[in-house]
Amino acid sequence: MIAPRLLDCTLRDGGNQNDWGFTETDAHTIVSTLDRAGVDVIEVGYRGGSGSRTSPTAGIAAHCPPEYLASLPETSHAELAVMAVPAVCPARSLADLPDSPVTLVRVASYPWNTDALPAYLDAVRALGLRVSVNLMAVSYVDTDELRRIAESLAPAPPDVFYIADSFGSLTPDGLRDRVEVLRGSITAPIGVHTHDNLGLAAANAIAALDAGAGWLDASLCGMARGAGNLATERAAAFLTRWDRYRTGADPAAVCEASEYVAERVLPRPMVVRRAEIAAGINDHHYYFQERVDKISAAHGSDPWDVGRRLGKSRPHRVSDEAVETICEDMNR
Repeated sequence: MIAPRLLDCTLRDGGNQNDWGFTETDAHTIVSTLDRAGVDVIEVGYRGGSGSRTSPTAGIAAHCPPEYLASLPETSHAELAVMAVPAVCPARSLADLPDSPVTLVRVASYPWNTDALPAYLDAVRALGLRVSVNLMAVSYVDTDELRRIAESLAPAPPDVFYIADSFGSLTPDGLRDRVEVLRGSITAPIGVHTHDNLGLAAANAIAALDAGAGWLDASLCGMARGAGNLATERAAAFLTRWDRYRTGADPAAVCEASEYVAERVLPRPMVVRRAEIAAGINDHHYYFQERVDKISAAHGSDPWDVGRRLGKSRPHRVSDEAVETICEDMNR
């Protein structure tokens, strides 16, 4: 039987939907209910901010200051985690975490920034904390490059090596191939973070588990940017209902948490419309889509064609300039 560790990232990734505007009651309810439900790890926010979305009005879970971490309820089962993006959170900013309830730091990196990872991981370990690598935009990495990245960390592997389908563009075949490469390249357990732009978040997660992944990300109601993530309540449900899997998570209690989020936290229902699907098909960050639509209209260009060319260029950051350049090239 396959028994993955289930990690809920509502308070971190879900903040893209509500500007991390979780109240103290929200955080307390989500953490305590998921702990009672038997969810293995609860990610309670970013330390130092998101690398892809800056906001002057972002709520407390976007930074996880000491007073926020101290206010979280004590857990009897779940491990608490934060995500750190080295570009916005230097390692010295983690120095207080050993005095907090957090025991796992998830270090997020794009494929083009991985050379800085070994030193950052060492700094987290020196604090006595567990550490994972979360490799974002894994759809932009072929299997050879993924193997190189994994092998560069193999001498001192993280506690978990996560791959994130950040743009929701991968298929089950793509996730399966990448997990198989990682299993042959690094001894760390493999985790996956899937997005639902193409309606494949659950199918991709299952393919990854069957290929040997042992950790699975999800968020309540799928709460995250764009099309959202695999929903924690659905993950708990299929891990319970399907005989080949096993989980300690109680679907009834997880659904209690998801009902709370649906009724009290989500600013609007999670929907998948043209923008979310276009970003997934064209393999680019969801935050590009508004720019693609606006700039394409100004140039009289087909936004689907612009998006396709944008994804093929594998841009490193979300910017108007990248879209402008493509539109100008198309009109020459």
